[in-house]
Amino acid sequence: MRKLLILLIAVFLVISCAGKQEQEKNAATLFKEGLHFFQKQKYEDSAVLFEEALKKANNPELAAKSQLFLADSYYLDEKFDEAIAAYKAFLELYENNEDAKRALLRLGLSYYAMLQPIDRDQSYTRDAYNTFLKLREKYPEYAKRYDIDKKIRHLRNLLAEKNFYVAKFYVRIGEKKASLLRLEKIIKEYKDTKIYPEAALLYAKVLVELNKPSEAVSVLTDLLKTRKDPRLLQGVDELLRFIKKKIG
Repeated sequence: MRKLLILLIAVFLVISCAGKQEQEKNAATLFKEGLHFFQKQKYEDSAVLFEEALKKANNPELAAKSQLFLADSYYLDEKFDEAIAAYKAFLELYENNEDAKRALLRLGLSYYAMLQPIDRDQSYTRDAYNTFLKLREKYPEYAKRYDIDKKIRHLRNLLAEKNFYVAKFYVRIGEKKASLLRLEKIIKEYKDTKIYPEAALLYAKVLVELNKPSEAVSVLTDLLKTRKDPRLLQGVDELLRFIKKKIG
């Protein structure tokens, strides 16, 4: 019985000491252990350690590194919502840090990975677009390295398509004035997108239906000047002939 009691006390002391050592780990040690798991691509484990290191960090440099690697762990683990929050926190605190461009890039890529179909909310599309615009403005050469211009064009097309999708819905339910607002936005802001010709043609049709033929002609004229696409000619020609008959 006495031997058993001694053994239990010894086990308790070992566990207590181990627990105390764990509690006493400083931020640098936690960060180093996190980096070990990160390099082994065990991102869930590394995220836990980087978060602990961040809580205990007593200098700005280590705190910044912990925050960034925490965000990177989430990003590489494809936990994009968590990555977005972590990168935003890093950029709010360390906007002028040398790693800010990497954080801004991956923030944009995290939004980009969460893009939704056109019939759903496009918040991630707008956030990705605005983030990439900021990246290109602040770090043009870095943005060029990652072909950000191509992504920006893609996002502009998606935003224009969303407006067109909503405009067509309004036309379908008879809310023509509401559809004009969406179509006008495409005409003014997204003239360089793929959907612009189709949107301009629909815009002109709605204007005609609202008894604004002269405005419709102006839109069609501008469309023909802007886009030299033979496929537009038939639709534009038919609408212009209809307008001519309407106004006598």
